[in-house]
Amino acid sequence: MRRLPAYLSLSTSPLSRLRARVGAGACRAGRIAPHRPNVHPHHASQRGATLVEFVVAVPTVLFLLLALIQYGLLYHAKSQLNYAAFEAARAGTVQNADPGAIRTAFARAMTGYYGGGTSTAELAKSHARAVTDTAGARIEILSPTKESFDDYHSPALAKKLKTGARVLPNANLAFITCPSDVPGCKHDPRSNASGQTLADANLLKLRITWGIPPNKQIPLVGRFMTWALGEMNKADADAFRQGLVKAGRIPVVTHLVMRMQSPAIEAGNASLPGPGNEGTPADPGPPPKSEPLPECPLSDPMCTAKPVCDPASDPDGCRPPGCEQGDASCDPGCGKNYCCLLEKGFIHADGSPVSGEPAPSGLPSINERP
Repeated sequence: MRRLPAYLSLSTSPLSRLRARVGAGACRAGRIAPHRPNVHPHHASQRGATLVEFVVAVPTVLFLLLALIQYGLLYHAKSQLNYAAFEAARAGTVQNADPGAIRTAFARAMTGYYGGGTSTAELAKSHARAVTDTAGARIEILSPTKESFDDYHSPALAKKLKTGARVLPNANLAFITCPSDVPGCKHDPRSNASGQTLADANLLKLRITWGIPPNKQIPLVGRFMTWALGEMNKADADAFRQGLVKAGRIPVVTHLVMRMQSPAIEAGNASLPGPGNEGTPADPGPPPKSEPLPECPLSDPMCTAKPVCDPASDPDGCRPPGCEQGDASCDPGCGKNYCCLLEKGFIHADGSPVSGEPAPSGLPSINERP
């Protein structure tokens, strides 16, 4: 059987083949654009938005993450500084408040922050870095003050310790108010130069100001913090702190107070004249009123303040033992009860008191609010 020509095939009509040829030729001639998918104008305007959001959001989130890490490092540095201040104060209490001993102990305690180590050589290197870097830290002895030595200097003790500086006695503080060789010292804190007692003058108070070095800061964030500190605190009266900020360091300050365990020897102590309240003592006045102390023993864990008794709710009407109900002389409820007072003849039916009859002692009037 003879096969029909392709153009007469039932599977493809001549008209459709003609349309296909014409369409292809038109496309090649450039007269008819090829078919493209339909794109909504709104979708076309959103092209590239994801890239913009990425460029804006990712640096911001990354900066916040680095700032959190930096704050963690700040907390670690402050914790190390607090420990070093404790060690410095402890060395000062047992070595006559000597500034050299205080600084030496401070640098030694900061060794761990500068690397530490597991061998003698590593510890020596870290300690050398700590000594070099903490040499710029400011260590102030705020107590005892110059005025403390003005009030309580003991010449006999200074002679015994073989020092030309002034000395504060440190023994038997619970029993003396003045040095034994100066019994007439000015020991009244309300009128003396320091505003301190002898016991107060034997408190060693340190203030240490130190700056976190740039190599211990997170890049970019540390610089931002020092820049912000410089811009937001331009009026800082402390030139030392301003110098730390300008040097790219983040200032950290710590205070510590510890009782002296040896006689303090004067060595460039700060001057903080007293008495307190900036040299103008003032009476603080009576303390604020508080609830009365409970009557039960304080050693009793269940001890609580006794509540005010209400005759209306108390089963015994708040009557003391042996008092009968309605007895106006001892029954608290009777003094506020109209029927009770009327029954006892203290008032008339209208509530007015009986003329010539003395009112019960301690009982309020029926016409007054309880």
